[in-house]
Amino acid sequence: MAVRVIYLVRHGQHDQDNPSGSELGGGLTPVGIKQSELTAKLLAKKPITSIHSSSLNRSEETARIIAKEIPGVTIQQTDLLWECIPTMTPKLQVEMPNYTIAQVTQDRQRAEVAYRKYFKVAKRNDRHDVIVCHGNLIRYFVTLVLKAEPDSWVRMDLCNCGVTQILIQADGDMAMLCHNDWSHLPKELRTSTLRS
Repeated sequence: MAVRVIYLVRHGQHDQDNPSGSELGGGLTPVGIKQSELTAKLLAKKPITSIHSSSLNRSEETARIIAKEIPGVTIQQTDLLWECIPTMTPKLQVEMPNYTIAQVTQDRQRAEVAYRKYFKVAKRNDRHDVIVCHGNLIRYFVTLVLKAEPDSWVRMDLCNCGVTQILIQADGDMAMLCHNDWSHLPKELRTSTLRS
């Protein structure tokens, strides 16, 4: 019976100032490039069958670095995997007063469409899919896998180039094999929202 393993990878550290002014955001910093290179070496040891990526610059650049280590697998980019705010908590309302309920609803709907698209049973052969995207989206995916409260995504940390693995069994049951694994990164390259 075929299984699917999904490797959810948060993009490497990026330039948050976005000097290019692109709506697709800033690119990777030198630290982010190194994080991505080490993540690529980790994933090259796995039998990867596909790479999917957010089309925002930081994720796209991370995915390109990973793809260099995995010959024969091309990147499939999409805005379906863009960053999101899937639920609005009281704390987020204070931190992001201009983010509207309509935007949250749209983000959540997009995240749930992405979840239905990527988190499904493998048809014939085992699949090992890399998805390079964003912290909030990965954390929300985890809440869906675990059938947790929707707002629980805000109580998880996720480092740059942290890897979360999800197993999807042939009967559709899902299990989180690991969350936010950063053991492939030396201490000086471990960056996140909570640990800068």
